[in-house]
Amino acid sequence: MSYNKKRIIKFLIYYFSISVGVLLIFYFWFTKLFWFSLVTWIFATFGVVSISFFTLMNLRIAELQNESKDVKNKNNEND
Repeated sequence: MSYNKKRIIKFLIYYFSISVGVLLIFYFWFTKLFWFSLVTWIFATFGVVSISFFTLMNLRIAELQNESKDVKNKNNEND
């Protein structure tokens, strides 16, 4: 796994752990605001996960393009 992919995965792990901690704080100390914060968290999490997914896909596409360039270069050298 490349360095950029590891960074994205670490970011998602940190995001979920910190956001669950914040949600627990709202659940135990600010119960009136908990449902509002839960709905906001759901929408924010959808955005974070979708952006991370598309970033991972773009990184994979770039890897495949680099591999295809390498294969073309090897084929040109062999000819």
